[in-house]
Amino acid sequence: MSFFKSSDKSDLRARMKRKRVTLQSLYPRSGTQLSARFPAELLTRPGLVISGYRPIQSEIDPTALMEKLKSRGAQLCLPVMTGENLPLEFRAWSPGEELTTGHFDVEEPLPTARPMQPDIILVPLLAFDKKGRRLGYGGGYYDRTLKAMRAVNSHVVAVGLGYAAQQIPKVPADSHDQQLDWVLTETGAICITGKTP
Repeated sequence: MSFFKSSDKSDLRARMKRKRVTLQSLYPRSGTQLSARFPAELLTRPGLVISGYRPIQSEIDPTALMEKLKSRGAQLCLPVMTGENLPLEFRAWSPGEELTTGHFDVEEPLPTARPMQPDIILVPLLAFDKKGRRLGYGGGYYDRTLKAMRAVNSHVVAVGLGYAAQQIPKVPADSHDQQLDWVLTETGAICITGKTP
């Protein structure tokens, strides 16, 4: 059940998009800073499959973090959009490998790349709060994906990536919205559920 007006999220989304553009210009090294602040307790074993993303608009860039995770033994992948209102799928990819352009002009691994099932999903965001509620673009792709994955594997960990200044007192939430387990910003990691893969 929804306890807020649909305009609440739309207005907040517009404001946070503008704010994130400003944050990107103020903190140009924030993507690199993420790599120094990834919580060691999430790297529970070698060979973990970790999904990153290719940044669009003013999203914080996780490339340096993904390179570090690979150097620590992680297998990397990226999300692939297979259709409207469908969960994301994942294909193997490492920084430097060829990409193609998919829906919404988002870069994706080639169709020939190996399918993967991530243990950890790095999730971009517009805003978050201390309870792990996340504001995205409104398409629901990550929410559908996390719901489907958690139904099969309760140990899947969602880590939101953003700027510390994107934290707000409360993100309006619907019943289908999926909680983040951790949030990683340029200033450090925020543990929400404490879940590890």
